[in-house]
Amino acid sequence: MDRPAPHCVVGDSPSIFSALADPSVRLVIWRRPNPCQPEGYPPFARPARDELTCLPNWLGRDILLLGGLYEALADRDWQVRLEAAQGRTCPAFHEDAVRLRLLVTYRGPGTEWTTGPDNAPVREVPPGAVAAFKGRAWPSSARLLHRSAKASVRRPRWLLAMDAAAPAGPETGAARSLIG
Repeated sequence: MDRPAPHCVVGDSPSIFSALADPSVRLVIWRRPNPCQPEGYPPFARPARDELTCLPNWLGRDILLLGGLYEALADRDWQVRLEAAQGRTCPAFHEDAVRLRLLVTYRGPGTEWTTGPDNAPVREVPPGAVAAFKGRAWPSSARLLHRSAKASVRRPRWLLAMDAAAPAGPETGAARSLIG
């Protein structure tokens, strides 16, 4: 377990998420190799210039894996949002208005984070790593802020965000129905 900054722990195993039980920890990062790899993909799925891409079947499996992790951590059903961005979608440092959010950048620059707005170093979650950010709804006096990384047409960003699911109603189904 590494502690690169106050309120953050980093590790190479999903067991690192047990650190969320510590009230002083606001961010846990599971360093894993970026699961979005090009080898073995058919030629049509490989973009030019050796850019990485993901096949839908692979992405569905990773979403289910992360959904199981989210349920274990938050004891709640989950919903997922996938973004493909060519700019900075959320430029201001902030805390989310949720209890817990998982973020994974599959392609492009990773989510940026800092322990404070004034002269604190800005760090980046590595692509492929799973970051669990405690939001404002998680009681604590500690602060840890994050924002989207700057992306561009030449360096787009693919991001997965996972939160607690909204209660199911007539227009909404279970979160898992989003991926088949």
